[in-house]
Amino acid sequence: MRTLFALAAGLCWMLLPTLAAAHPHIWIQQVVRVVAKDGKYTHVEVEWKFDPFSSEVEIPLIDEDKDGKFSVREIKALESDMMPELKNYGYMTWLNIGGLNGGGKDVRPAKPPVFTARIDDPATFTLPDWDRSAGDNGMPMPQNKQASQPPGPRPKGPRNLVYVMRFELPQPTKTVHVTTFDPDDFIRVEVDKNHVPAGCMLAKHPTYKAEFVRGYPVFADTVTCQLP
Repeated sequence: MRTLFALAAGLCWMLLPTLAAAHPHIWIQQVVRVVAKDGKYTHVEVEWKFDPFSSEVEIPLIDEDKDGKFSVREIKALESDMMPELKNYGYMTWLNIGGLNGGGKDVRPAKPPVFTARIDDPATFTLPDWDRSAGDNGMPMPQNKQASQPPGPRPKGPRNLVYVMRFELPQPTKTVHVTTFDPDDFIRVEVDKNHVPAGCMLAKHPTYKAEFVRGYPVFADTVTCQLP
């Protein structure tokens, strides 16, 4: 099984000269949840819904019995294959249990998360088509990569591959900031503004950004949660 993140890493090397001008190739809608105990946050859960195109690249590789859902065995196999690769990227996530303006320090999750996955069918996250190859200067997909492309639209309509990861915070806290992004903008992560938890707010990070077109930065979404 080859994960989207391994595929993305390989493509990054192939497209390195042109990647700075490329639009995102994978799009993720993120939902952030917080877990509190005894008046303090102890865990953060992030849910990633992959765009339908990327989902159709990956779902057939995970759903080995082709029943349209993930079994416990299939999820374990995905976790074993995907989690070490994703760890190399710090899970693309920064946690801050202080303040963004000097009051706290951004850290990567220290421990692997509790992980699960599912298929949303029909899709609960869709977006307008975009040119995934913009900035690649017409570079063709190598022959040995073409098998990763889906054969075509599903007759039954789009669906989403969904990852859910629960991270333990460095220590219990009343304030937490969660920022997830890919600095190369190869993978675009946007928080679902319609599902921000109570007591939390969504804003743009003051410094973290991707800039696939020089002079047009895309600042990362940050969810800040605070208990009284």
